[in-house]
Amino acid sequence: MNSLEFFLSSVLNGIGSLSDIISASGDLFSLHVNFPFFWLVLTGLVLVALLLAVVSLLWKQRSRRSRVHRELARANQRMSLATSVAGIGVWEWDVNADTLQWSPYLYDLYGIRVGSKLALSDWMSRLKSGDGDKVIRLKQLAGKNKQQTLLIDMIDPLDGQPRVMELVVQGLVNDASRLIGTQRDISDVIERQRQMEQAALQDKLTGLPNTRALNRVLKAAFSAPDVENKVFGLMFIDLDGFKQVNDTLGHDVGDALLQHASKRMRGCLRVEDEVFRLGGDEFVVWVPLGEYAVKINKPAKDSVFDEDESERRDPPVLTWGDNDEELTFRMETIAEKLLHTLTVPFNFGDNQCRVSASIGIARYPVHAKDAQTLLKRADSAMYQAKRQGKRQFAHYDPTPAQHEEIGQQADIEEKVPANKQAMG
Repeated sequence: MNSLEFFLSSVLNGIGSLSDIISASGDLFSLHVNFPFFWLVLTGLVLVALLLAVVSLLWKQRSRRSRVHRELARANQRMSLATSVAGIGVWEWDVNADTLQWSPYLYDLYGIRVGSKLALSDWMSRLKSGDGDKVIRLKQLAGKNKQQTLLIDMIDPLDGQPRVMELVVQGLVNDASRLIGTQRDISDVIERQRQMEQAALQDKLTGLPNTRALNRVLKAAFSAPDVENKVFGLMFIDLDGFKQVNDTLGHDVGDALLQHASKRMRGCLRVEDEVFRLGGDEFVVWVPLGEYAVKINKPAKDSVFDEDESERRDPPVLTWGDNDEELTFRMETIAEKLLHTLTVPFNFGDNQCRVSASIGIARYPVHAKDAQTLLKRADSAMYQAKRQGKRQFAHYDPTPAQHEEIGQQADIEEKVPANKQAMG
């Protein structure tokens, strides 16, 4: 029953009650039908009935509004609880008035008292430098039925560390002054992705970067816009005698040897160098010379400008030969360190294991112009070192003899036990 029907029903009920009173008091009314008091009483009763009907109607409406308000409050409470549990905050930005409305979760996230009045500056002051501009640029969505997602870095109020936030912003077609959106802390998601990516690029046994990581490094190096101004090289390493250790003492000792050998190799490298495990007992060392080349190419101030500093002259540039010579020296120095450290016996309980290394060296751009060729030629140089007696390094030799297949002979030699490679 709607409000009008209820009102008419109340009036009719009141009139019906009056009819009963009139019928019950017929004699009195018949005697005083023209008496003014009768009409006064009748009018009063009608007014009372109308008043009761109005009061009843208002009470019903108030009860209905209260029920709706309670339901809305419960719905808002459930929504607030759900978004807090899900780690999602809801916000609204009045662009013209520069005011923000946040859900309780966002207040807690930013360490602000719930209900505090907020302006955009309050939000931006808690973002990483530069990310506030991303938020300001969201103004262009106002009045448009467009949605945009972006990532910002928030400064954690507890530890001062940045945390990654995902903003989903929606413009309103019928309101050009407001933006609404959600904010979610995805720092843990980003960290899990980073760990997964790191695991995909890491050798599980040794913790060294794997083949995939090497391919990524080579791709970045050869796709760099200034690659023609760089020199770098690869060293392909194979452990001599490892197969005998593995077959004689078992895979556990073999795995332990690989782990300790990896640590030793890393100790021979500079900060910018890196060693990768390809699998088995094969490793590759990446040796860049980019940083060194930049330093030695940097001219003194008086060699760049004339005395009046009005005319700029080209600074002196080192030739490829100079850079390659320096790279060769560095790679040979590292190779000698690797050969020495890997010949030191490995002790595992009562077992003493002795191995050595054969190392092949290939350099860009002297030996190869692309990543695949550079790696193949470092591998070829490694087999040349094996053929020359192992426990040494060899540079890639571009002569036709070096291009012959020498891997088969090296593999045969590897299978023949040698006294100098035997275990102690």
